[in-house]
Amino acid sequence: MKTNYLIVKLIFFWFVLTSTIGCNSSGKDGKQMVFPTDLTVIEPSDSVKFDTSWFDSKYKVAVYMNNVGRSITTLDWQPAISNNKEVAFLFYISEEDPSKLIRQLRENNFSHPVIHDPNKEFFKANGIGEVSFISFLLKDDRKVEMGNPSFPNFQTRLEALTEE
Repeated sequence: MKTNYLIVKLIFFWFVLTSTIGCNSSGKDGKQMVFPTDLTVIEPSDSVKFDTSWFDSKYKVAVYMNNVGRSITTLDWQPAISNNKEVAFLFYISEEDPSKLIRQLRENNFSHPVIHDPNKEFFKANGIGEVSFISFLLKDDRKVEMGNPSFPNFQTRLEALTEE
């Protein structure tokens, strides 16, 4: 049991570490992000449908992952998604095999739609460094800062993002 706990903690630390590599330390470079829209959307559950208006949302959290593995389940995105209806959460996942991606999303009870990006178009279009996971808070498609549920003040950051 202690071994499993240690493994989970190490995975969590790895995601926190990799989310800070590949861009400046704060993510506050104001760079305009590009969102490829011609990719396949995967809806792992019937409970949440992808809404194309999310691409036009003023406030976004953009997440890039090389593959799903256990990365989604290490972080609990659901409270942030549920509590911030004005923020669009766009998950670009570059897993090559769509059936493997769907299986892993369902096995890990991840119900939010994801954008299947096997050719790493989001990664390439945005000049993201060599990372396996990174997430940005955006306003008007410009990077405001980095953030994900591993940050202790993630909800506060989301609230600050949407304040005018």
